[in-house]
Amino acid sequence: MKIVFDSGVLISFSETCFLSLFKGLRDNLGEFIITKNVKYEVIDRPKNVMRFKLSSIRIDEQLMGGIFTVAQGSKELDKVTKKIIELTNNMFYVRGKPIKIIQIGEAESLALIGLTEASYLAVDERTTRMLIEEPYALLSIFKRKYNTGNINFDKNKYLKFKEIIGNVQSVRSVDLFSYAYKNNLITDVYKDKDALKAVLYALKFKGCAVSFEEINQYVSEM
Repeated sequence: MKIVFDSGVLISFSETCFLSLFKGLRDNLGEFIITKNVKYEVIDRPKNVMRFKLSSIRIDEQLMGGIFTVAQGSKELDKVTKKIIELTNNMFYVRGKPIKIIQIGEAESLALIGLTEASYLAVDERTTRMLIEEPYALLSIFKRKYNTGNINFDKNKYLKFKEIIGNVQSVRSVDLFSYAYKNNLITDVYKDKDALKAVLYALKFKGCAVSFEEINQYVSEM
């Protein structure tokens, strides 16, 4: 199995000091891949800013240790990335203007999924995840956000987008940590349910789009 990682999950694990879990997760789940743009976002750019440098060093250590593979760029990847940006950022319209929902890092990750037939996109950001799995729920969110029922959704663009990425699913940092918890990949200190809840809360506050109800459900099911 192949999992393509967006920057958010890497940052969430880095800032909560759980990057060491990735080796066990990779050994259990398969190949972990990032794009060059994601590498730039989590390693190359932040290494020059002291506020973010430590996170950059931590993630680079995982890369140097062979936990992640950086996908080589190609004309085809650039072409598909450009097409995804074109489709997704012209898929929803409010008052006649397109809603910009995808940045280049996310678009390149999605393009890579389409080219490598990866099974999952690891992404903490809600909009991208819902775009993949629940576009009509995302439409409802936009209607509330912009306080109007007049949001146009171009279904044909969505179908073309889905043709490119295939039947991929998303996975969040909380899902990955919960998997590690269930499969005994964590140290004993985190096996207590209160500790599990604390970790899931920390991941939420570092940017993972997960509700408190989902966290409580995760904890109750362990």
